[in-house]
Amino acid sequence: MRCRIFAFILFFAVAGCRLGGSDEAICPRVVIPRDTAYLTQIVNYREEFQISLLGYEGHCYFDTRVNRDKAVINPVFKIKRLRKSDETDVHFAYYTETVKGPPAYLGKKTYYLAVTLAFDETEKIYTAPAVEVKIPPEMKYEFDINLGLVISPEEMRYNRRTFDIDYRYVDE
Repeated sequence: MRCRIFAFILFFAVAGCRLGGSDEAICPRVVIPRDTAYLTQIVNYREEFQISLLGYEGHCYFDTRVNRDKAVINPVFKIKRLRKSDETDVHFAYYTETVKGPPAYLGKKTYYLAVTLAFDETEKIYTAPAVEVKIPPEMKYEFDINLGLVISPEEMRYNRRTFDIDYRYVDE
């Protein structure tokens, strides 16, 4: 009896892996490069805000107006205040970029955001408005879309020096 129960559980475990384990049929296929997934904004030589790209919400659909497949992406950010200040608006930019595929579908587009963080708020999860990226129909499940923060060369150098440091709020 135990062998039958064990065989039954093993069968469903293997079947579950086969049914749900395929990453091939995901649309959109969004890639978040680690070196552009976060940035620390420095104002007057002090760390003021840390912005992290946590992930995204998204789906694909066929736009009948233009007869084209499109990916809809809503990036999810975590904005963290690092020091007490009178700043309430955090300005930053992010991008979508396609680098492989038919030439008509390649390119980079930048989006600008201003997120309000209340005076007493030290951290906020923010889902950005939806952006659309056109995708080739024959590559719907293989077309990678890079998603990241727009980072200046100075911020990139700082990121590399302080890689993956989780800053805490300092009350000064």
